[in-house]
Amino acid sequence: MKIYVPSVVEGQEWVLPEQTDDYRLFATLGGRSQKRWRSPRMKFLHEQEDGTSRLYSDFPWLGEHVLILRATALKSLRPILERYGEFLSLRGDEPIWLFNVTTVVDALDEERSRIVRFDDGGIMTIENLVLRAEAIGGAEIFKLPERADGVRVSNIYLQDTIVRQIGELGLKGIAFELVWNDETVGRDRIEYRGVERAPVSSANSLRSFWAGLRRKAGL
Repeated sequence: MKIYVPSVVEGQEWVLPEQTDDYRLFATLGGRSQKRWRSPRMKFLHEQEDGTSRLYSDFPWLGEHVLILRATALKSLRPILERYGEFLSLRGDEPIWLFNVTTVVDALDEERSRIVRFDDGGIMTIENLVLRAEAIGGAEIFKLPERADGVRVSNIYLQDTIVRQIGELGLKGIAFELVWNDETVGRDRIEYRGVERAPVSSANSLRSFWAGLRRKAGL
């Protein structure tokens, strides 16, 4: 069994909450179904700081603890993912969804993992993750339980079966880091690189384009 977490692709698109308070909304999902979901307004980051375009992504990045999908990814992955959570709409310049993982598996082997804790006993970080395969079973995507004396905000964990299906479906703009493996072989990172966006034509380019058409038409 090989377990991965989502990872950012260098230069890919990001999507961020417009309101600072909404960051907490994404950090407090807790593996629970959101019966009274309020769709936050999101903004895309299509450009780098130097003005160059970011790579298109079917999964605009926000963090390892959430999975955000464009319509192409939603259409392809809904039949695979819906048994493990729910799709929650977000408001943006185009349709996007949050996949809220509601499958929670108490699979962390705290005795064998190397864990750094806060003074109150909560888990600050897991330096070496060890999971219990028998607890995971057939759960292809899951979160760990979130509690004050344990993991505060769980990453999303995926079995390699789903990671590879994402690649086979041709989806782009996401990577996955191997965090636990009970087999002798396994790729440390799987990356489905995004594609470059076509540059927006300048006014001069448009004038040249139309002038060429007129010449071809004999005008």
